[in-house]
Amino acid sequence: MKIVQVIPVLAVLLFAGCVSQSTYDLKSKEAESLSSKNGDLEAQVKVLTADLDNIRQDLEALQKDKETLEIENSMLQKERDSILGEKKALDEKVSELSEKAEKEDKLEKTTKTYQELTERLQREILEGQVQITEMKNRLTMTMVDKILFPSGSAVISKEGKKVLDKVVSILKDLKEKRIQIEGHTDNLKIAETLKATFPTNWELSTERATEVVRYLQEHGGIDPNLLSATGYGEYHPVAPNDTEEGRHKNRRIEIVLVPL
Repeated sequence: MKIVQVIPVLAVLLFAGCVSQSTYDLKSKEAESLSSKNGDLEAQVKVLTADLDNIRQDLEALQKDKETLEIENSMLQKERDSILGEKKALDEKVSELSEKAEKEDKLEKTTKTYQELTERLQREILEGQVQITEMKNRLTMTMVDKILFPSGSAVISKEGKKVLDKVVSILKDLKEKRIQIEGHTDNLKIAETLKATFPTNWELSTERATEVVRYLQEHGGIDPNLLSATGYGEYHPVAPNDTEEGRHKNRRIEIVLVPL
């Protein structure tokens, strides 16, 4: 800040030679007062200048702090993103392992069921009346029709009920499997004497599957929400129908266990 200098008036007044002593003294005091004020103003200017310099230094320091904080914040953000990425990868790995463990557990249970059924139906399997196959989490138990039903009938035989009772003792404890009962026939036409009851193989295969489902529910106590019955007629053969042996294989009931 520039301070206007006070022009000494004393010399001017003396030079003029026309002032009284009292006027001279008055002007002299005024000059001293102005000089003192000028000194005070210069001192204030120095203080304000110093304060301004301090403020500028503080601003510079704050700016540096701000830049440092921005750099640190950027580093923290990168670190956070890295941690989140690692957490996501870890979560995916945990999910993958959990899914794998669940599949292995289901497969183990299916294998256990397979072993139990094979042991319980050992005689029927040896006689060729029952076949049990396991593929991944799917287990299929195939029964020839004559072990469950008399020829041309959808009423379960006494022997058939004994076989189903062996199956029920194992299936009733399954809670994570859907139990599908599938009826199949050969391609021979329904005999004329039976057409009033079963017009085609569709009706025969469906009625037999339904009867097995009802028996599993009513006599085996299996949850009906896990059961289903389907008739496929002659349209899902497992062997050619041009021989008696092939037709014998095609006339069957399949109990299929699949994951829910």
